[in-house]
Amino acid sequence: MLICEFPQPDPGGCRRIVEASPSDNEAFVRDDGSGAIILAGAARPVGAATCREVSILFTGGRTGTAAGDWLFLVGLWTPHDFRDEFVAWYRMEHMPILLECKTWDGCRFVEERVAEGSQFYAMHQLSDRAGLDSPERHRSRATPWFGRLAQQPWFDGAFTRMLYRRLPVTAGNVGQAGEGRSSQVR
Repeated sequence: MLICEFPQPDPGGCRRIVEASPSDNEAFVRDDGSGAIILAGAARPVGAATCREVSILFTGGRTGTAAGDWLFLVGLWTPHDFRDEFVAWYRMEHMPILLECKTWDGCRFVEERVAEGSQFYAMHQLSDRAGLDSPERHRSRATPWFGRLAQQPWFDGAFTRMLYRRLPVTAGNVGQAGEGRSSQVR
């Protein structure tokens, strides 16, 4: 799987890429309108500034086109020594708590090979962005396990977080972008 970034949102161009292979590609525009990504099955989309090849480690809930229109993409780097504990925490505690929220549809947890440490991306899909402020999300960040990991300088504050909205792929919408709001979320 590829995560391909576009520095400028080009809804028409992204739609054409997705429509060329709709079963393999999903397009999302940053909520603040400053960029776009395509989650691609295999082939690198033309015009992508950066493509990251990732391997799916696990999923939970509904993902892909069967899930909500909001994509909360979290970039998570860990030192090699913490890889197994971090993956276990995410899979066994953090993600299951998030999935208790009725608007938190699912998550694909993927890994990118990097020279040092471990680079992960959590691709959370929500049917309503309000899930980001849900009691379940707050609870998922208030457990003893989260607290132990939070003592590490690489944990939480160093993670990148971006909010995206699915780009509808219909002929009647070509050239229209969604409403923009801040895409930085903690």
